[in-house]
Amino acid sequence: MARDEIFGPITAVLRVPDYDAAVNTANDSEFGLSPGIVSRDAAKIDHFSQNAEAVMIQVNLPTVGMDFHAPFTGRKGLSYGAPEKGSYAREFFTAAKIVHEGCGQ
Repeated sequence: MARDEIFGPITAVLRVPDYDAAVNTANDSEFGLSPGIVSRDAAKIDHFSQNAEAVMIQVNLPTVGMDFHAPFTGRKGLSYGAPEKGSYAREFFTAAKIVHEGCGQ
């Protein structure tokens, strides 16, 4: 289930032994839409933001939804239309990321 593109009210919770395994698990998919991290550890948040192979990174937020004002195209096996269309082409080919961060609680 964690490796398929499922559009529906489904959630997968996977237990992993440590942070490194969590990053590897998040990247172990042919898709790269919207992984997230819930943490107060700034170093791990920064590391995850830099190393998650995805187009939208969620920090202390749900991984559903997106900011429709942010430029978006898919990464890996996920894409909607040709990424070279429009003014976002330059940023697409430089592997830009969008990081959403919520308030720590």
